[in-house]
Amino acid sequence: MNSARTKSFIGHVPMPPPRSLPGMDRALTRIATRLVRHARPLLRANNAFLLTMTTNTRDEQAPLWTGFWDTRGALTPLPPAPRSGTAQRHFAALETAGVLLLSDLICRWPANAIPPVVGIFTDGGGVAFSSDYPSPLSSNWLAHHQAGLCPTTTLLPFRPNGAWARLIAPTMEPFIH
Repeated sequence: MNSARTKSFIGHVPMPPPRSLPGMDRALTRIATRLVRHARPLLRANNAFLLTMTTNTRDEQAPLWTGFWDTRGALTPLPPAPRSGTAQRHFAALETAGVLLLSDLICRWPANAIPPVVGIFTDGGGVAFSSDYPSPLSSNWLAHHQAGLCPTTTLLPFRPNGAWARLIAPTMEPFIH
């Protein structure tokens, strides 16, 4: 069967086949895996279900903004770097992986179409971004995704029982690389 013409159905809504991220390679998967490994303990320690990392593409000097979506649905910034050795190593490794991943993703946008702010998100199991609504700092970002109004491109598959799987609308299939 030609997968380009295959459509899946959830309910009665035809969904397009998953799209590929142009130039996707194992390097992105390795970086995303590293990011998830260091995000898990920070998510648990902050009682959060999503961690987002966002960068301003118009200002190279702008710091990476890292935040959590907590159980109340509020987005809060990551607390300052912890002082303990293990937590500090996770924090530093997370930030390094986030910068690498975001830099690589931004390079894949056409130069005249790079959004002013780009972010990635993880629930500690998978990693994704949304080219249609690229900034997790945008108003109603989470609500748009929960309602199925904008698709995501998955860099590392989410667990079927993870936080992201429970949050997204049942009629929305995330795109997978």
